[in-house]
Amino acid sequence: MRSDFPLYTTDYISGVMSLRKPQKESLKILEEIVNSVQLRKGMNLNAALGAVHAMYPICSDFEREFLSLTFALATGVGKTRLMGAFIAYLYTQHNIRNFFVVAPNTTIYEKLKKDLSDNNSPKYVFKGLGCFSALPQIITDDDYREKPISLFESDIHIFVYNIDKFNKEGANMRRVNEFIGSSFYQYLSSLPDLVLIMDESHHYRAEKGAQALNELHPLLGLELTATPLVTKGAKQVPFKNVVYEYPLSKAIEDGYTRTPFAVTRSDIDFYNFGDEALDKLMLTDGITCHENAKRKLELYAANSSTPDKPVRVVKPFMLVVCKDTAHAAWVEDYIRSDEFRDGAYRNKTIVVHSKQKGAESEANTRLLLDVESPENPVEIVIHINMLKEGWDVNNLYTIVPLRTAASKILREQMVGRGLRLPYGERTGDRDVDAVMLTAHDKFADILAEAQKGDSIFKAGNIIRAEEFVPDQVTHTQLALDLEPNKALETAYQQTGMQKSDAADALLETTVELIQQAVTAQIQTSPEHTVTPTQTQKIVAEVKEKVSEDKDLGDVFRENEMPLTAWMLYQTEETHRAAQSGFIPIPHIKITDAGVEEYVFTDFDLDLTDFTHVPIKNELLIQNLEDMQDRQRIKGAAIDFEGYNPKKVILEQLRNKPEIDYMKCSALLFKLITQLCDHYETAYGINGMQNIVMMYKRDIGNKIYQQMMRHFYCENGFLQEEVVGIRNYNMQQSYQFKERVDLYEEFTEDIRSVLFTGIRNGVFTTAKFDSKEGELTLARVLESDVDVLNWLRPHPREFNITYNCGHIYEPDFVVETERIIYLVEVKGEDKLNDPDVIAKKKRGIQYCEAASRWGKANGYKEWRYLFIPSKQVLPSSSFMQLAQRFQEL
Repeated sequence: MRSDFPLYTTDYISGVMSLRKPQKESLKILEEIVNSVQLRKGMNLNAALGAVHAMYPICSDFEREFLSLTFALATGVGKTRLMGAFIAYLYTQHNIRNFFVVAPNTTIYEKLKKDLSDNNSPKYVFKGLGCFSALPQIITDDDYREKPISLFESDIHIFVYNIDKFNKEGANMRRVNEFIGSSFYQYLSSLPDLVLIMDESHHYRAEKGAQALNELHPLLGLELTATPLVTKGAKQVPFKNVVYEYPLSKAIEDGYTRTPFAVTRSDIDFYNFGDEALDKLMLTDGITCHENAKRKLELYAANSSTPDKPVRVVKPFMLVVCKDTAHAAWVEDYIRSDEFRDGAYRNKTIVVHSKQKGAESEANTRLLLDVESPENPVEIVIHINMLKEGWDVNNLYTIVPLRTAASKILREQMVGRGLRLPYGERTGDRDVDAVMLTAHDKFADILAEAQKGDSIFKAGNIIRAEEFVPDQVTHTQLALDLEPNKALETAYQQTGMQKSDAADALLETTVELIQQAVTAQIQTSPEHTVTPTQTQKIVAEVKEKVSEDKDLGDVFRENEMPLTAWMLYQTEETHRAAQSGFIPIPHIKITDAGVEEYVFTDFDLDLTDFTHVPIKNELLIQNLEDMQDRQRIKGAAIDFEGYNPKKVILEQLRNKPEIDYMKCSALLFKLITQLCDHYETAYGINGMQNIVMMYKRDIGNKIYQQMMRHFYCENGFLQEEVVGIRNYNMQQSYQFKERVDLYEEFTEDIRSVLFTGIRNGVFTTAKFDSKEGELTLARVLESDVDVLNWLRPHPREFNITYNCGHIYEPDFVVETERIIYLVEVKGEDKLNDPDVIAKKKRGIQYCEAASRWGKANGYKEWRYLFIPSKQVLPSSSFMQLAQRFQEL
């Protein structure tokens, strides 16, 4: 063990590298094994296996001529980042300075080189670490032939090579090198501290590859793969050296990937279809999913962007998997034909397979590798069988497997290509966080699979293709305080025009076009206002539109001169009305002057997780030379005298970095007592003590997991100051299936309904998440005499963050004569939710800062309302709700 890096514990490394839960667990396991097994070349592997097997029983054989451990992590969780954590830990805590990273193919090799060496890349694996005096030296290709290894500048060497570089007898790495005095391969095998890291390690189980790795004689092998299976004949045999498994189903459940949905059609017997008819149906349904995803992604970017922080639009594509080249050619011809979406995808489709040659292959491969780029026109990729590992894209949203194998593993590999998160984390928008697999004839298999615990699909994640109805899209328009009749009357007075139906139509259209142009100018210009120059430009654009209108053009041209003067006046009036109709939003600058603290909310333990039973009084005798040779003999009863089970569980929990015993001791005592009472009731005191003693780690982890579902992060001390005020409110883009007046009934799910006719709010339209609570409150606000103005704010209207950088999106802003209220409406079942509590605390802090600034600068006071949804009734008055539910 080293003493010069005392800070670099596994918890510290996990924190500064922002490791995800499975990465943290893997690093902890490596620490436990390395600290339990004394690493050295020529170690007794049987004794080491006995020690590892005792800690992790799923590991029964190293399967190599050196200590080798497999970490089976699902695609998209971050295996390369974990490599960096492994290297940092072994370097800082065990003085290991030589690492050999093996890649199975050129694609992954190039990716590893970049991720390990380019410290300007967002995917740089050592980002956040400060333990290297010089960046780790990455040695690749023929670097070793150009100068002695000792002249490389870093304290730590990372060799990155493709397996094909050294698994052949005549490989350059096996030839004598003048700088080394022997072959590079022999040099590596002689290093006393070489750690072998095998990416996608299921590729290195064949005889030649395995032998080449054995001959490197590494101190330790670390294998990373998402598929810990080796093919032997017709069977797939699981690895025997796995110490940690984190399957794809768990990664999806924990939110580290997008969620897969299976798409099918109702009440159709697909066996009545011929192959081509079924292919056409699946392609049609697939492109419907693709076009839906495209609209949703555009809408998400529009609603998530702010003028100072634009959100990029993700361009999705659809992957069509075919059975052979002839099948792929037929699919390509069909997609490029007028029969398929009238030829809309004729120039947006590529075919990629190994039999392509020359310029076509190069061009298509280039387009494939660049498929994430918005400038890339490709929206459909046709491929045979599976795409290679290492092709990591984050914009695959629709997968159409045509006449392909239906095994669970192939299905997972296929869907795995589309699980990476385009924004790095889940957005909370179901459509942005989804990937669609058209199932059709395989639907019954997937549905049966969804009932099982290890399935990547859930029974609820089934979508009927006929349910995809193209949504309509609209932008919110300002509810301007301009009476239509009065506007027309003023127009006739100023222009001297003769009143007629045609003139009415011209003036009404002009008023509407001016309102749209003024709104767009306020939302998009840097000054968020309409200057005299911009007024002239707006009038010129509106004049061009109405003059070109076949129904309005003649009337306009007959009265162009007076209409131009009136249009300038109307634009200025519209701008004035728009400014007076906004609710000013204070912009807060936050300075974090304290330490983040983890806060747990009170809850009761869910005891259904705890199903342990007392173990029998048996002794296990294990032959360390032969792992198959073991026997059990009856032992004496275990004496629990003086054994304190509650203290044992407490010690397990106190080791968790998020748990501060001094701050949550009452909750810990309560939960541990509930656990002990649960087992004592079932098995008596001795049985309870037996269970705690034998399963203390698992019990501690289960309590910890439940606690983490009831915690949030709170800044110890935030300094907030208002640095300005936004004198406009942000326009929103809404997608909807049904449009109704605010007071009308509706038939669709409320989240798909656009409510119109709002006159007392900032904008004329709004959407709501709940009928009881949000919609009812909106109706109260619209008719309440004490309410001057109200707003359903844009998701980015406020710069309020909580719980480690999450954006808080309040439900309503309500302006009265003296006070502006920030309003949150929550269902009764959410009142004690830790996330809701964290939002409430930050909302209160925001209102306090805004009020202090408002008092000093002549603006209104802000207050925070937290209203249980069932307390909002059609007969409620807003001021009565404000008095009852104001947070002080």
